[in-house]
Amino acid sequence: MLVLTSLEDVTADLVIAELGQRDVPVVRVDPADIDPMTGGGLVFAARIGADEDRWGGELRAPCRVLDLGRVRSVYHRRPSPWRFDHLEGRVRDFARREAQHGLAGVLFHLPIVHVNAPSATARAEYKPAQLQVAADLGFTIPATLITNDLRAAREFAADHGPVVYKSLRGVPPADGHTGAIWTQRIAATDLDKSVNVTAHLFQQEIDKVADARITVVGPRVFASMIEAPGAPLDWRAGDWEQLTYTPLDPPEGLREQLHAYLERFGLLFGCFDFAIDRRTGHLTFIECNPNGQWGFLPDADAIADAFASLLQAG
Repeated sequence: MLVLTSLEDVTADLVIAELGQRDVPVVRVDPADIDPMTGGGLVFAARIGADEDRWGGELRAPCRVLDLGRVRSVYHRRPSPWRFDHLEGRVRDFARREAQHGLAGVLFHLPIVHVNAPSATARAEYKPAQLQVAADLGFTIPATLITNDLRAAREFAADHGPVVYKSLRGVPPADGHTGAIWTQRIAATDLDKSVNVTAHLFQQEIDKVADARITVVGPRVFASMIEAPGAPLDWRAGDWEQLTYTPLDPPEGLREQLHAYLERFGLLFGCFDFAIDRRTGHLTFIECNPNGQWGFLPDADAIADAFASLLQAG
């Protein structure tokens, strides 16, 4: 098994530990270590053609040598960004693009099981696509507006208030650090000409009693109700040590919808977020993260087992 992720990825650690208990050989690689100045010492030589009809060759790290032809499955987690920081300007950009299309191009297109295939993950990260597929499959979704039109935004806030704002992609990483913009409640009077600068996502706020995180790995479904002190708009914004988790039995038909959603995007795994309506207990679809975090959940060991089974099956 090949695991593509950074050194500090504790979520990947859970899956690797489970594979180890099954005596499954695992090679963990951060593709960004191809930069010789990082000290990672990653070297590769991939071949196809002549007598080889699929990518073969070697991937060499300081402590391991991987025969690409023997890889049965790939777990794509969170590799580091390409670095090459010792290079300047266009040379640095050229090295990053060549590494992406060369090394990642080989690893991402080995003709085996990928969890999840990066191309599928990239498609599934677009929130407009998520909401369209969710609507197609019969999920309840919030009234939503994506716009850079101030007038349209004010009218939407007036018609559907209370309304929340969410970022479509989040804050780009900088200097090795990442940021976050949490869900925020807004009113029509909060909006100004800055709306015209770029695209914004506004949704009707759901009067929720709690949130649901449903993690799907292959055929297995793990569902938890998440409650945070003070019932904040976004449970991720507070102290995660104060969160409480309760096992949740998905409503009838929801499992089939979840699997149909993943199939539409070509995914084998996804972390679904729902809002639980205060009055009815109904689940409203918020989003699906095709590479979401799950190591903090109380059933993390069972989820790791599901990943190991999926990867081991190849």
